Amino acid sequence: MRRLFSIFVAALFIVLGTPAVHANTLITLTAPTTRLADGRFINNNLALSLSPDGELGGLFLNTGSGERTWLIDPAFIEEVLDLADGYVYLDAEGEEVTVESFDIAQQWFNLLMLRSRGDRIVAITYGAPSLSYLKRYAPGELGVYNRISQQRLQTLMGVEVSPPGDTVLDTKSPALVARNSYTPMRKIIRVVNDLVTTPDVESLRLGIAKTLNPKLKSDNAVAITRSYFAAVKEAQNKIRVSPGNYTITTANYDLPVTVINDFAQEVSVDLEITTTNSRVITGAVPRITVPANSQTQIAVPLEVIASGETVLRLQLLTPGGSSIGVEERIPLRLAVISPITTWFTTGMAIILLLAAVIQSVRRVRRRKQGE
Repeated sequence: MRRLFSIFVAALFIVLGTPAVHANTLITLTAPTTRLADGRFINNNLALSLSPDGELGGLFLNTGSGERTWLIDPAFIEEVLDLADGYVYLDAEGEEVTVESFDIAQQWFNLLMLRSRGDRIVAITYGAPSLSYLKRYAPGELGVYNRISQQRLQTLMGVEVSPPGDTVLDTKSPALVARNSYTPMRKIIRVVNDLVTTPDVESLRLGIAKTLNPKLKSDNAVAITRSYFAAVKEAQNKIRVSPGNYTITTANYDLPVTVINDFAQEVSVDLEITTTNSRVITGAVPRITVPANSQTQIAVPLEVIASGETVLRLQLLTPGGSSIGVEERIPLRLAVISPITTWFTTGMAIILLLAAVIQSVRRVRRRKQGE
């Protein structure tokens, strides 16, 4: 009886067929950036690839059925959406071309949202940089990139997104210009971001990761890296000391110094002051708070020791003690007689007067003795 039942079950499987096994289809959405730090595109390749006959235009026709996992670079999606409401790109001659709107980009994104509904979505590290490079030279920064990449993709897609993992295979190293520029850029923007947390500063911190994409063509890597280096230096200079040139004519003087804040956020900084010689002594300055998009004037107390020339070196520091911005050098011409000099001159005059009196007394005595 049992044997007959086994034969029946086997026959049933043959008739009905075994359950279908659906492989998990893996779909990767990323591309080397073609956008400069100022938002302009260096060519029109991304828009062309999204067109119906482009590489990405027919993507959703071949995504398979069953379970799907999407590996998505939030930087790539941001650039796609940036095309939708208009963009600027550079033609072959380097001239700017303005596109008022590009509806295809929005339609492509809407189709992505529809096609990926219910599927698993995993974030790719912002800009798909070389993970091996970052793990070796900036593992802490890689952690920041991954955290923000997940947050940004969740906001863009409106669904739960898994954090990045080792999802990008490093086929080669980043371009030489990117490797040479990344560390100084990273150090500067990290300090700026510790002080200022506005979205534009965060985007700039993330953006430099795009320069490390191993698939960037060399000429594109040069243009994009240079644009980010310039943007980082500009961000660094948004908090600064106004230059000046002063002549001091009193022994004690409160030097007016202006601190400028071009960030859209209030900042608090300290001012470190040194001099090139000992002709002047500087007093302490309390922590400076400058409102957003504003400037504040402070007084630096000076005590002049001797006339001549000196230079004040002014360096802004974050509350954590990191230097931010560039050092400002303010020349001072000291045209005063300091109290010490006055005391010394008066003392010498008294000594000379006493010497003269003593000499006169001696002469009188000699005369009397001669008589």
